[in-house]
Amino acid sequence: MKYTRITVVLLFCFAVLFMLPAQTEGLQTKVIDGKEFYIYKVKPSEGFYSLTHKFGISQEEIIRFNPAAKNGLKRGQLLMIPTKKTLEGEASGSEIESTFEHTIVRGESLYSISKMYKVTIQSIIDLNPGSEHGIKAGATLKIPQHYRQKKAKQAQAKTTTTKTTAKTTTAQSKPVSPPVTDKVNQEAPSVATDGNSGEYVYHTINAGETLFSISQKYDIDIETILKLNPGISPNNLKRGSVIRLTPNTKEMNVTIAPQQLYTEYKVRKKETLYSISKKFGTTVEEIKKCNPNIKKIKQDDIIYIPAGIEYNTVTAENPITSAEINNIYNKLYKSDKKGVINVAVILPFMLKQEHPDTKASLYTEYYQGFLMAVDSLKRQGASINVYAYDSEASDATVRNILTDPQLKEMDMIIAPDDDNQIKLIADFGLANDINVINTFSLKNEEVSHNAKIFQTNIPHSYLYAEAADRFIRYLGNRKVVFLTHTSEESDKKDFVNGLKEELSRAHIAYSEIKFGNELNLQNQDSIWAGQSGVVFVPTSARKKILSIIIAPLEALKAQREDLDIALFGYPEWLTQVPEYLNEFYKLNTYLYSRFYANPFDENAKSFHKRFLYWYNKDMINASPQYALLGFDTGIYFLSAIRAYGKNFAVQKLENSSDRIQTDFAFQRINNWSGFINKSFYFVNFAPDFTIKKIRE
Repeated sequence: MKYTRITVVLLFCFAVLFMLPAQTEGLQTKVIDGKEFYIYKVKPSEGFYSLTHKFGISQEEIIRFNPAAKNGLKRGQLLMIPTKKTLEGEASGSEIESTFEHTIVRGESLYSISKMYKVTIQSIIDLNPGSEHGIKAGATLKIPQHYRQKKAKQAQAKTTTTKTTAKTTTAQSKPVSPPVTDKVNQEAPSVATDGNSGEYVYHTINAGETLFSISQKYDIDIETILKLNPGISPNNLKRGSVIRLTPNTKEMNVTIAPQQLYTEYKVRKKETLYSISKKFGTTVEEIKKCNPNIKKIKQDDIIYIPAGIEYNTVTAENPITSAEINNIYNKLYKSDKKGVINVAVILPFMLKQEHPDTKASLYTEYYQGFLMAVDSLKRQGASINVYAYDSEASDATVRNILTDPQLKEMDMIIAPDDDNQIKLIADFGLANDINVINTFSLKNEEVSHNAKIFQTNIPHSYLYAEAADRFIRYLGNRKVVFLTHTSEESDKKDFVNGLKEELSRAHIAYSEIKFGNELNLQNQDSIWAGQSGVVFVPTSARKKILSIIIAPLEALKAQREDLDIALFGYPEWLTQVPEYLNEFYKLNTYLYSRFYANPFDENAKSFHKRFLYWYNKDMINASPQYALLGFDTGIYFLSAIRAYGKNFAVQKLENSSDRIQTDFAFQRINNWSGFINKSFYFVNFAPDFTIKKIRE
């Protein structure tokens, strides 16, 4: 049976191979914008299935070049069918450059850039020798172009084409009847927005380029460009930034006009219309159509004989105006403020467990803080509906939740921390134009290619790069001394290496002191000789290391009152504040962190009181505090949606620097990505016994 099936398939392929020349023979061809087409007239009862097999192309390709056919084919309808030459030319992408340029942004790595464009790290290194040793913000990299044109089924045989004509005996040909037109209506094609490798061409915007010029170059609708790249707008085409495109997807706006050709003929003795029709291979009726004023013929009469049909095409392509482009953009990303805000919270509350664990309790506390934000805004007149779902830490449960019809009416969804579940919800959000908030997962990569994702925690690579930059601005005027334990592995190696690179680029010298079970600073005066200030940077955030270095640093501070000493540390130290608060004050300590709630701040104290009043319990001691995280997140996003609608990110994306524990400063990673929150704090425990949150 298997052999029989293979034989049948081969016979079918050979049949198509040899039938194709016969199918196209006699069809007129036209070249439009450098592309060659057959002009084909739909026969009675002929559908897409028949045409796809007849010409070896897909239904999608037929509709692309004949948008009027999207609602079905009609008898006598004139179609433009791309020739094999046209399809092969589009598939080859001959005008698409093999590489494009990417300008490096602070915090990016070869890994993140390779993920952004779906290429290998090695392929980037091959084009940029030396990049394996490090890359620098502001520099450019050549990136390989891995575009693959979507292939339609194509004929494999050689095709021949001729113009349809009848046998003629005299010279001049003229049109004798008004053209019949097949009007084509434009509509933007649907576009895919996932991150599959090879689906897109990446284009680096050059000086002077416009949306119209790019659309002409790549044969793509302006609307499609804007859909694929929500990070751009008609007034925001930044030179050097990269956009993604799907070339050769623009629907054609063409009118096909059939014109009757004819020849003049002088009637001979005893000839009749019937005999003349036989002579020229036509019919009496066709001759009469060409000679409407002749009822009878006689010798020496001059009559017109049909000599075939010629198809003329007119492309209605006028340069689009700036106002029209702005209208397209405003239609895509219109302000859609509604009277009511709908929010779904999908978190692993684990309600079916008799005794939920601490993690589930933290998510419950996040939700409780979020409800306090809802209450605050309702007191200001906002109307908000909240729908809470227990994800049960289960992919299957999340899939089931997403079948609820009311989910499609949401303005935003709070997602759990599981990467698989984030992807499920992110795909749902993208398909239904719903904002998805990723508050809990740092390493999830959906944000790199899903425009509806908001990641509220700055990823490690960006945090380290931004913290190093802020370190130089605030502490770079001091002597920098790294403190490295000889036997403890550095758990902050990535940050420390990045900081050292930035110090070297800024021409700031640094030293390193290695120590074991004790840190001896008594004989190190040569390191900070001639310096008015010094900042110590341990290469580990472990509590053990902190306990070793604190006392020697305090002793040095007491001995060298002339030396302005500072200590630089890590987010993990925030949990040690109760134990080391006085020491942090004394050593003018700086920590970087995504979160910080100053316990002495009036807003923080007020929130603690309200939480205790609402829920009759204290918040769980955690960093961050989940109730505050829920409150800050709720206030920011609900206020934005209330002011600008769910498209607030395009309408007006405002930074927030007045939250209790978490501030927000969202930026796109690229022109098609979602948003990451690039806000973080330097927390300074100053010698005057104050705690400062440095935001910039």
